Amino acid sequence: MALDAVYYDPAMDSPKLCQDIFAILESQFLFGASKPTFPAVTTVGKVRILSIDDGAGDLAMASLLRLESSLRRLSSDASASLSNFFDLVVGSGSGAVLASLLVANNLSAEKASLLLSETQIEKSKTRTRFGRLFKKESKVFAKLFGEATLKDASKPLLITCYDLNTGAPFVFSRADAVEADGFDFKIRDVCEAAMCQKKGSKEVKSVDGETRIRVLDAGVSTNPTAVGITHVMHNKQEFPFVNGLEDVFVLSIGGSGACGINAASVAGASQADMVDQSVAMAFGESRKSNYVRIQGNGINTGSIAEDILSEANIESVLFQGKKLMKETNTQRLEWASEVLLKEQQRRKQSKIPTVFIKPAATPRTSSSSAMTLTTLTGSSESPRY
Repeated sequence: MALDAVYYDPAMDSPKLCQDIFAILESQFLFGASKPTFPAVTTVGKVRILSIDDGAGDLAMASLLRLESSLRRLSSDASASLSNFFDLVVGSGSGAVLASLLVANNLSAEKASLLLSETQIEKSKTRTRFGRLFKKESKVFAKLFGEATLKDASKPLLITCYDLNTGAPFVFSRADAVEADGFDFKIRDVCEAAMCQKKGSKEVKSVDGETRIRVLDAGVSTNPTAVGITHVMHNKQEFPFVNGLEDVFVLSIGGSGACGINAASVAGASQADMVDQSVAMAFGESRKSNYVRIQGNGINTGSIAEDILSEANIESVLFQGKKLMKETNTQRLEWASEVLLKEQQRRKQSKIPTVFIKPAATPRTSSSSAMTLTTLTGSSESPRY
């Protein structure tokens, strides 16, 4: 419009016009309505995120084993490792231990399960593998992870917690560990801290001793799915082509769905459900193709992991609770394995990598999410996927 065509009209001050303007803005930007049009941006596949809740425990291990088995069958590769089909793994509490085994120790789900079984120090009356395993955390984690630190992880790794020193959530991140020694921590210390909710808090020091985090898990970040998505959206060094949720595929694994018997467990379950509902809403219609949540439906309390996988999957609807789906958790995992394998095969045919993983010896920059020319042009030192 030409400048001389702009003029003031007193009628524009009317309340009716203001209401119309806000109605248009609301319909365009809120609650999953039509999106505003932006210039097209090249999309290169989907970044694949695996998120494991605190408290997922045996259900998470059973889900990962089932998923890996499906991937091996569909790919006709008996040695296929689950970690090769994800670009980022995020965990909280017991989920942090599984996440670390997959990408820090670079183990398949099968080998991780065997290692956990062999590392049980002292059995207790609890039925769960994780309850037995973490009776003496320090010795267990030293045996599992040795001297490995966050930057030794083969792929992006996030572990969530709560820092009592600052009174705010804190995320242990491989991306930050690569950037500065002050954010690099021994994985055994991080995992022990992630499991500290039964014994209060634990102080964790960075490898250079400059950063001290007093960790409290306590259900603050039970479901870390949103943390993983946020990291991918803003870490343009490693995920330069992610422009929106349509470029992300998320598999999130939760707990049994049974109601807790104390305030902490109820608060943790509520937080997990709120994150699940909010993430599902953020995906909008694409949640059916880009977001999978595995958890118990809470109907049959006390069910073992294999039984929960046979239960009907549930879908969260914001402000409306949950609804049972026709598919079981096992069927959803089978479908997820097909999506993961399809993306893996697409990448083998593509000349443009989807992910640039920062090598441990990368030059320091001011932020783990800052964009650098070296990364975007595909430095020979950076693994591509």
